[in-house]
Amino acid sequence: MDDASATAPEPVRDGISTTGPERNWPNNSWWVAAHGSEVTDKPILRWILEMPVALYRSEAGVVSALHNRCPHRWAPLHLGHVEGADLVCPYHGFQFAPSGQCVRVPSQATTPPAIRVRAFPAVERYGFVWIWTGEVEKADPNLIPADLAYLSDPAWHTVWGYKSVNGNYMQIKENVLDLTHFAFLHKNSLQVSGWDRAPEVEMGDGRVGYVQVHDMEPLAPVYAVPAGKPIGKLANRTTRGTQLSPGAHHAEVAIHEPAPEDGGLAHFSLRMVHLTTPVSIARSHYYWAMARDHGEPFDVEATRGMADIVFGEDIAMVEATQQMARCAIDHDQAVEFSVSADQAAIQGRRLVQAMVNAERAG
Repeated sequence: MDDASATAPEPVRDGISTTGPERNWPNNSWWVAAHGSEVTDKPILRWILEMPVALYRSEAGVVSALHNRCPHRWAPLHLGHVEGADLVCPYHGFQFAPSGQCVRVPSQATTPPAIRVRAFPAVERYGFVWIWTGEVEKADPNLIPADLAYLSDPAWHTVWGYKSVNGNYMQIKENVLDLTHFAFLHKNSLQVSGWDRAPEVEMGDGRVGYVQVHDMEPLAPVYAVPAGKPIGKLANRTTRGTQLSPGAHHAEVAIHEPAPEDGGLAHFSLRMVHLTTPVSIARSHYYWAMARDHGEPFDVEATRGMADIVFGEDIAMVEATQQMARCAIDHDQAVEFSVSADQAAIQGRRLVQAMVNAERAG
């Protein structure tokens, strides 16, 4: 028997998210396009900010990013192959250098200099491939948040994963800037206590973050097990999270156990990284990474399985809100209320919107 509750109208606003109909991302920013391990000498396609991008690694191992459309007859370049540092179109063999310049047309002796594709500045850092989607002269690699350097530090155990989200990237960012949903959305999956009040908000240098101190709260399994602690043992936790850029957020849970067992840890930390890249207004790439300074290396498959459950709960909520916004005929008249726990998320929204507004004004 069919489920009547699953029958919904077609979207009234197809492709539009809860954030509205206009793009809400700045072009002049570094965005994660892939994990480094995904980019090889076999080109791949990534849709970034509504643009198709071909990513590939040269024979020397250097990553390049070109617009995926051959300017000859529109063939997708990611279906081609790599020769040296160049990408060869699969249709008629036009060959493009990492700069985007066409350097060879096989069917004729000369190559018109006007034939080229857009090349996106690409940097491989902290295990991920970042591309710059705005004005090339502003593509300063130092704008990639150095705060994430621990992802390449051998003193830290790390693991990463990816989720595709049918939701706007800012919905994901706002979700990780307000952790009071832990007590409800992740009540059974995470079992993290202490998020029953709004955190303090910190702002400066174009960033926004929060800090929450949890005095002698029981350790949830995600904290206790890797540190060799009994689940539920009381310890102090300080949680900080920061929106580092439009595409990057990280958080740290620093734990202090005042009376550790003999040889046990008194101080240890778990860090969480959220890397969100718009595909379009209504769809996003979501790369995540975890890092810890203690215990054994991550069990990759087990950790990704746990993340599928926990982040799956976040994603399901984001996607459900978007689907309702797209299908409800009265959503244009809906009023969004915010409370004290939303301060960091609202400030994060404003910081990004200011960047978008500045680009439009310019």
